[in-house]
Amino acid sequence: MKVNIALLMLCCLSLTDGQTDVQENNLPDIWKEVRDVRDMMVELRVKLEMVMNDNSKMAKQILELKKENAGLNEHMKVSETQLEALKRENAEQPKVAFSADLGIRGNIGPKTTEVTLAFNNVFTNIGNNYNSTTGLFTAPVKGVYYFRFTICGIQINQSMGANLYKNGQNIVSVGQWLYHNQHRYASNGAVLQLEVGDVICMKLLPRYTIYDSPGNLSTFSGFLIYPL
Repeated sequence: MKVNIALLMLCCLSLTDGQTDVQENNLPDIWKEVRDVRDMMVELRVKLEMVMNDNSKMAKQILELKKENAGLNEHMKVSETQLEALKRENAEQPKVAFSADLGIRGNIGPKTTEVTLAFNNVFTNIGNNYNSTTGLFTAPVKGVYYFRFTICGIQINQSMGANLYKNGQNIVSVGQWLYHNQHRYASNGAVLQLEVGDVICMKLLPRYTIYDSPGNLSTFSGFLIYPL
């Protein structure tokens, strides 16, 4: 009887030890899981820092772009102000320009004295400062002006020529002396600083001729470059 009891207890102990081994083998490795969680947290922390750094850089770039945009807006405001000032200045600036042809069919000259030429076939007379009846241009404002003229001659045995005058003073001349072929041309021009009321005109030289036709061969033009 005692032997049987001993055998039974030995069997129970054997079974108990086997179950314990099985349970220990089935338990998870807690430290490995803890290490995995730690590594994951470190990785997430690194990624978070990278994202935060990127956000910080983007914030700086956005701030710089805002400053640049503000500067551009200010520059545009200044440019618009300057443009408006230029528009007002241009609107207030006097508009002066004329161009005219002799408006004859045939020759003028030769004369024994200088004769003021009246270019009466007017193409343009902005500001009405050129008088087509007298041939005189009167400066309306102090400024720098440009004048240009062309004359034509067809008389073989006659010279052709003309002078540009300012207040009765000869400024520039143009001409050809005798024996030229038909339909010869000569041109000249000048940039002049004029005061208000200065008078510009063209005069025919003594013993010279000028020819014109409906083709508008002899012309006189001028315009204000800018006021002073």
